[in-house]
Amino acid sequence: MPNLSQLKKNGEILTNLNQKPEMSHRLISLFLALSSMSLIVHTGLFNEVKLVSSTLVLGFLLIAAYCVGYVLSQWGLPRITGNLLAGLLLGPYFFQYFSAEAVSDLSFLNSLALAFIAFCAGGEFKIEGVRQHLKSILFLISGVTTVVFFGVSLTVLAISEMIPFMAKYNFLTRMAISALFGVIAVARSPSSAIAIISETKAKGDYTNIVLSVTIVMDVVIIILFGIVISFCQVLISNSGSIDPTFFLDLLAEIAIALFLGFLLGKSIVFLIQNVKMEFPVVIIAVGFIVIKFSHLLGDYLHEVHDIGLHLEPLLMCMSAGFTIQNFSKYGKIFLSKMDGVSLPIYVAFFAITGASINVDILKSGWMLGLVIVASRTLMIFIGSNLSGRLAGDSPKIYKNTWMGFITQAGVSLGLLTEIVRRFPEIGVPIQSILIAAIPLNQIAGPIAFKFALKKLGETNNR
Repeated sequence: MPNLSQLKKNGEILTNLNQKPEMSHRLISLFLALSSMSLIVHTGLFNEVKLVSSTLVLGFLLIAAYCVGYVLSQWGLPRITGNLLAGLLLGPYFFQYFSAEAVSDLSFLNSLALAFIAFCAGGEFKIEGVRQHLKSILFLISGVTTVVFFGVSLTVLAISEMIPFMAKYNFLTRMAISALFGVIAVARSPSSAIAIISETKAKGDYTNIVLSVTIVMDVVIIILFGIVISFCQVLISNSGSIDPTFFLDLLAEIAIALFLGFLLGKSIVFLIQNVKMEFPVVIIAVGFIVIKFSHLLGDYLHEVHDIGLHLEPLLMCMSAGFTIQNFSKYGKIFLSKMDGVSLPIYVAFFAITGASINVDILKSGWMLGLVIVASRTLMIFIGSNLSGRLAGDSPKIYKNTWMGFITQAGVSLGLLTEIVRRFPEIGVPIQSILIAAIPLNQIAGPIAFKFALKKLGETNNR
C-alpha cells in the first residue's frame, strides 16, 4: 500500500500533467490572437469604423492579456503582471498592434474598473479585522507615511542641483518641488493589492494588515496631498500665507463623499434585497453613474456658483462597499458575487493601464525614475520595519510588510494630473519623471507582494 508521501507525489505529477494541456491551449490562443490582429493591422481594416476598431482592441487585449497572465502565473508570477506586460508590449509604444487613440477610446473602462475595485476595497475593509490589528495599522499608516514622505522629499532635495529643471529655482521652490515628489511617493495601489489577494485567495494577519493600511492610505493621501499643495503654493509664490478655508473645504469634501457613500451603500443593500438579478452588473452601472454625477456636480458648482467642491467618486464607492460589509448582513454575499466577475475586469484594467504607459517618457526619465523608485522602496522598508517593531508585531510580519506597499498606479497618476493643473511650469517635468517611476513600481510591486504572501503561507490557490 503506498504511503502518504507517495500519494502526494503522484498527485503533484497528475496536477502537472493536467496543467500542460491548459498551458498549450493558452499559448495557442495567444498565437491565434496575435496572428489575427497582425492580419487586421496590415490590411488596414482596423481604421474603417471607430466603434469596430475599439471593440477589436478590447477583445484582442482581453485575450492576449489573459493568456500572458495565465502563462506567467504558472511560473509563479502574478497574473496582473502578465496583464500589464501584455498591454505594454502590444500597445502603441512597442509592437504597435493598435494606436494610442484606440487605447484612449477605452480609457472610460478604467473609470468603471476603478469604481468596481473601490467597491471591493470597501467591502474587504472589515471592522473586526481592523479592530484586531488596530495598533499595527495605526503605527504603519503614521510611520510609513512620515518616513516615505520626508525620506523621498529630502532625497530629491539633496540631488536637486543635478536635476536640470530644478537647478534654476531658488531653495524654497526646490523644497516645494521635492515635497510634491514626496507626497506622490506615499500613494499606494489598492487595486493591485486586491487583485493579488483575489488571485491567491490569501487570508491571514499579514493580508489583513496590508489590505487595511493600503485602503486607509487612499484617504490619508488625499488629505496629505491637499496640505502639501497648500504649502507648496506658499513656497512657490512666496506669499507667506495659507488660506485656512482650504483645509476646511478639504475636510468637508471628504465628509460629504463618505456620507454619500454610506447612503449609496444602503441603496445597494435595498437592490440586493429586491432586484432578482446578478447585481455585479448593477454595481458597475452604479459606479459609472457615481463617477459622472460627481464630475458633473463639480463642474456645475464651479461654473454656475463659483464653488470649488470636488467629490472623489472612488471614495464614495469605497464608503459604499464598507457600508454593505459592516452595516448589513449581505457583506459576504456581496464580495462573493463581485469576486465571481472580477477576473475580466482586472484583466481589462491592467491591460489598458499597461498599454497606456508612454515608453518614450519612460526612456527619457528612467535614470531619475530609478532613483525615486530606490529611495521610495528603501523608505518603505525602513518605515514599515520600525512601525512594526513599535507596534509589537511578530518578526515574520514586520520584516515582510514592506513588500505589500510597493505597488503604485491610479491614485498617483490622478494626483500628478492635479499637480500639472495647479503648477504647469514645474508639473510637466515632475510628471515626466514620475511616469517613468510609477510603472516600475506597478510591475515590481505585485511580484513582491505575491512572494511575501507565499513566504508567510497565507495563499490558498486552488
